[in-house]
Order: sequence, then C-alpha cells, then structure tokens
Amino acid sequence: MKALLVASSKADPQPIERLLRDQCSDVAVVPALELAAASSAGTGIAVLLSSDDEQDFASIIAACRTLRSAPDGGPVILTMATTPEHVESLCDEGVDDFMLWPNDERLVASRVGLLFRRVAQRKKDAVRAAMLGDALRHAERSEQRFRHLAESSTEILARFSPGGVRLYISPACRTVLGYEPDELLGSSILDILHPSDVSKLLEALGALDAGAQVAGAIIRLQRKDGEYAWLETISRPVRDPRTDVIEEFVTVSRDITAMIHAEQEKIEAEARLAVIDAIPDPLSVEDDTGRLTIANRAFCALLGRSREEVLGQSADALKPAPKGKGPDRWPQTADEREVTIKAPDGSQRVLVEKRALLAVRKEERLLVSILRDITEHRRREAEARLATAAALSAGIAHELNNPLSFLIGNIGFVSETLGASKSEEVAKALDEAALGAKRMASLVRDMRILGEASRETPPRTNMKRAVEAALMLTTGAIAVRARLSSEVADVPLVAGEPAGIALLLVDLLLRTARALPEGDPKANEVRVVLAPSSGGMVSVEVFGSGRSADHAGEPGLSRSESFVSAYGGRIDVENVPGKGTRLRLFLPVAP
Repeated sequence: MKALLVASSKADPQPIERLLRDQCSDVAVVPALELAAASSAGTGIAVLLSSDDEQDFASIIAACRTLRSAPDGGPVILTMATTPEHVESLCDEGVDDFMLWPNDERLVASRVGLLFRRVAQRKKDAVRAAMLGDALRHAERSEQRFRHLAESSTEILARFSPGGVRLYISPACRTVLGYEPDELLGSSILDILHPSDVSKLLEALGALDAGAQVAGAIIRLQRKDGEYAWLETISRPVRDPRTDVIEEFVTVSRDITAMIHAEQEKIEAEARLAVIDAIPDPLSVEDDTGRLTIANRAFCALLGRSREEVLGQSADALKPAPKGKGPDRWPQTADEREVTIKAPDGSQRVLVEKRALLAVRKEERLLVSILRDITEHRRREAEARLATAAALSAGIAHELNNPLSFLIGNIGFVSETLGASKSEEVAKALDEAALGAKRMASLVRDMRILGEASRETPPRTNMKRAVEAALMLTTGAIAVRARLSSEVADVPLVAGEPAGIALLLVDLLLRTARALPEGDPKANEVRVVLAPSSGGMVSVEVFGSGRSADHAGEPGLSRSESFVSAYGGRIDVENVPGKGTRLRLFLPVAP
C-alpha cells in the first residue's frame, strides 16, 4: 500500500518514515510546503507530522486542506502534532485520526495498522458504492426503456398485484379498449373480463403460482363502448429473489380481434360454401360489375374449371347470352331462359337458367343464377318424336308399298295387253299413271329413311340421301311459296341417326318456306346447298330469299339444336334484313 509522509520543515520525519517502511511497500516523504494535490494520487494513508512552531504548523494545516481537496476525497489522514491545541485544530480540518508526538512507537505502529485496515474497508465500500451506483443507473435506464417501450408499443403492457389489481397499464389501452390508463389503474382485471373467460385466466395464473415461468391465454375484455376485444395475453411472474414469492405479474396483451373475426367469417363462409356445394344444380352469383363472386361445385364442374379460375371472372364470358338476344343482366323480375354452353368434353349442353335479382343495399345488387341441364331431357324428347315419326312413316310406307306394287304391275300389264291396239289417248293416260305411280314409289322409298335406324355404333348417316329425301317430302309445301333449287355434293358420312337428321332437314325446310309469303312463288326462292365444311364438318345451308323471319329462340328450333349438339353439331341462324333467312346445319364427319 502506498503511504505519504508530509513533514513540516522543523519536524524530524525519520522515526515515522522508518516505522511506515516496516509496514508499507511504498513510502514517499514530501515537505509540507512542497505538497501538491497531484502528489497524493493513489495514496492510501497520509501522515502529517508538525513541530511546535506556529508558522511551521500552518504549513501542515495547508497540506491537510490540499489533501482533502483531492477529486477522490483524498487518503486516510493521520496527524501527529506536538501540542493538544495543534491536534484540535487539525481535527477541525476533518482528519481521520490524530496522535501527540513524540509518543511510543508501538502505539504509532498499532495506530497505523488500524488505519491500513480502514483504508482497505474504504476501498471495499467504494467498490460496493460504485456497483450500487451502476445497478441504480442500470435500473433507471431499464425503467426508462420499459416506459418508452410500453408507451410506444401497440401492445398493452401491464403490471398486476398478486390479487389482480392493475399497478400499471400502457397507453395502448386507449386504442384497444378505449380507456385512458388512469381509468384502469387500481381496478381488478375481472371488472372488464368476459364472464366466460374467467376460468381461462384463473387457470393461467394458477400455472404461474405452481412455478411456471410464463403462461398464456386468449381472453375478451370489454371496451368502453360495450363491445368486446379479443386479446392474446402472455403473463410472467416477478418473484422475490430471497423468498421466491410472487410480488407481481407482468402481462403483454396483443389485440387479435380482427384475426378472430376474420377466422369466424372464414368458418361462416366455408359453411355457406358447403351449403351451396350441396345444391346439385350449377349455382352462381354476379355482382354489379358482372363478375362472379360465388360459384358452387356443380357450376365449376360444368365449366371444367376450378373455383379459383371462376371467381372474379366475367359472367358474360362464362355464361353466353341466348342466341339472337343481347345480354340482359338485370331482369326486373325472376325469369327463366335457355342457354347453350360448351362442356369441357366439347359437347354442347342445353340448360335452363333461372335468375333472380337481389338488392343487398340500395346501391348494391346481386344476380343469383341456377342452371338446370336439360340436354338429356331434350335428347329423349327428340328421340321420342323421332320414334313416333319413324313408326308413323314406316307404317304409312308399308301400307302404301303393296298397293303401289299392284298399281305399277297392273298398269304395266294393261299397257302390254293392249299393245299397239291402244289409242294415243289411252297410251298417254297409261304413261302418266305409270309415271305418277313411280313418283309415289319414290316418295315411299324416301319416307323409309324416317323409320330407319343406323346399324352402326355410333350411328352414321348418308347426308346426300337424307337431303334428297327431305327435298322430296317438302317439295309440295315449298312450291306454293317459292322456287326450289339445290346443290347436293358427295360428302362423307356424318355422325347421327338417319331418321333424326332427315326429320331435322324437313323441319328446317318447312320453317324457311313458312317464313315466305304465299301467292307469288316466282318472287321467292328456297335454296339448299350440301357441301363439306372446314374443321371436319359437313354443312347444309337452307336459304330463303324474301321476307326475313327471326328463328332464334323458337322452341322447336331449340329442341333441334339440342338434338344436333348431342352429336357435336350446331345450327347457325342468320337473318339478313330485306334479303332473307339463312339456316346452317353443321355435323361432324363420322369416325
């Protein structure tokens, strides 16, 4: 330990220096008049030695004051004076110990040793004080950081007594709960806790009492406006380090109300979706912009698309309007209409669409649509009509065939029997009768196609024969309204039942003829053209020149379209104002 011996000019420092050197490893001797504050730095003990001279003693008083003015408080000071008056004066300067000198050296050694222990204790106290100061400053900074974090955080930070009384709550409670912090301080958490969540909170606090370091719970606290906010709360205990008893709880609460509501809305939406998915018919809902906002599983299956690919898309693109009519998005009342949609497998599906307009709010409307597939129903209807027509045609053809055979045979017999002896008039009459009978035989032969069924699977039809038969059967009905012309090319066999296609052609021809006025056949024309078409199709065009008529949407034509779509074909209608009506039948070439 370092010691400093400050002696007045008339004092003898050697005895004291020797004694200090016996107990210290480092001793510095400095005249009192030469002492400076810097010379005492790091000194543990300072011994001030004076004589009985008053002027000499004054230098020691000055040295004492210099040592006491050191920034660190200076060393432990032992004064050794020759008179009691000098000792008293030095004590007034705040020295740590004093002695009269000269004195017993053993007493001086004992006193110096005691002071050395005091120096050591002072150092320990200084270290302890420094550590305590650091701890206090750290605690202050931690408290400041906690306050700053609590006041700037969007989460609610709170401190509770073991009994659940709020000791502190951060300003975030204004945003989440609508309360000012002062309104909640000193109140119990149970005051605004939802009754159903009391057990959850008590369970979490019980876990902390049992030794858990952290416990969480999702609870509801009542806002100032009366509504409840959902909070995810994490609680930690603050324990007394000596007794391990919980002194308070610190909680961090996060507002998850929006997340809970979103989850509830998701569950409700899934429940609603499960309900509409249980509806077997395709269902969809459009918004004001014509975008699909709801689509059930059956609707997506009809289009061959996933729900994600359907929602948000234009309804006009996915649900074409009926042919011949513009889109009618907002019906005044619930309505029903027919639409045709191309299925994922390429076939045309005929559906009945029932629509209803819902006014959700004054400025918002929704259009609910339910589709019912009637393709099979129409096909069965067509098949039933075909079967009836075929049976009737076959019966008529059979009943006429035998009498015609007799008639043709007998006309020939009469003609041969009379031979050259028959007059010119009789010969002409017999020729006309034979010609008429043969024409009737051709009609009967053509009628037989209406009762024929294809022997192949899938069925195939000779379109040239079907067109010729249809022309033969409708010539008389057309002749009273228009001239009939035709261009019939050799084309490949097409997919479809011969009887059904022949009847369909008869229907198209009669529709075209009925659209023309009676009384002036030379002014109108019905033209039929059979020819190959692009895309592996065969086309039959029936054009009626004259007054135009709109065939789109007619029930009979819709049934014909249903029949054709079953075989992958279609019917196009074109009305040319002032010129006429053109019907085009397209059928795919048979494989």
